[in-house]
Amino acid sequence: MVVGSLAFLISLALLAGGGVATWADNTQRDAAGYLTTGAHSFTTTSYALTSDGIHLFSSGDVLAPSDYLGTVRVRVTPLSPKPPPVFVGIASQASVDHYLGGVSHEVVTNWPEGTTAYNGQGAAKPAVAPASLNIWAAQSTGTGTQTLKWRPSSGSWTVVVMNADASAGLSVTADVGATVPDLVWIAVGLLAAGGLLLLIAGALIVVTVVRASR
Repeated sequence: MVVGSLAFLISLALLAGGGVATWADNTQRDAAGYLTTGAHSFTTTSYALTSDGIHLFSSGDVLAPSDYLGTVRVRVTPLSPKPPPVFVGIASQASVDHYLGGVSHEVVTNWPEGTTAYNGQGAAKPAVAPASLNIWAAQSTGTGTQTLKWRPSSGSWTVVVMNADASAGLSVTADVGATVPDLVWIAVGLLAAGGLLLLIAGALIVVTVVRASR
């Protein structure tokens, strides 16, 4: 009975995972094939808006981050009526920490809820404009919506959004997407495994009840 009950709970989790994968693949991909989050608005009087550390690690040489994420896309749109050119880039966490060391900036601590935390390390202004650095794995600068596309690799990374001239004050909306490989086969696998485990759980529970009733 215990084994059957545990198998039943695991089967429900697998079936739920298959259902979520099916829903995401059929309803959350845009025309370009990206699974995209909802957009969030961010406003800061500091010099930069950054992501929290993004830690990506591969299983040796078997599976690289790009194998399960595909291409990552970050879109940033200024909200001010006449905003200066905006910069968005991604670099190693160590490089960003060095660049923004002593510089006040806002860190996105919870992307699903769009919450941030102020990092007031000091009153220093960024030493140089962000685009002049050679630390970026990918970057985009200009007026209007800026789109950054990046093939992820192992390591710890940080996304940075700033005014291109490194001035303070920033108000933008942003969304994140990835061309995660086709989820159909993952969904089919989860649903099949969940269905099989559900049958096994049912058989175990029925056999136990029948034996107990004799």
